[in-house]
Order: sequence, then C-alpha cells, then structure tokens
Amino acid sequence: MLEEELMGAQCRCGTEVEFSFNHLGCIACGAACCPACSYELESTTYCPACAETLLDLPVTPGRA
Repeated sequence: MLEEELMGAQCRCGTEVEFSFNHLGCIACGAACCPACSYELESTTYCPACAETLLDLPVTPGRA
C-alpha cells in the first residue's frame, strides 16, 4: 500500500489516522488498530479484545 493511501485513513474504531506510522497491528491476532484503541504492554501492541483476554478482564460489551 502506498503511503498516500494510508494517510487520512480511518481505523476500525472510527478514529481518523493521519500518519502511516500510527497504523498499528495486534501482535496476537493481527487485527488493525491505532493509538486510540490499542494497548501497549511491555512495548507490544494489542487490540482491545486481546488485551482484555491477556489481562483476564471481563469483555466490554460491544468489543469482540
């Protein structure tokens, strides 16, 4: 994908991601995420669902 295609894209959480370096991916499942919806644990990026599972938290309604 070209850098121009990534700039100004929208994350699946609805947040506009202005810079291509803010397009992140979950290390556990590969889901796309951004700084607004991702969790960084020990320098590793996780999506909300994997972070909740890893931390053994109850699943938040609306997140799967």
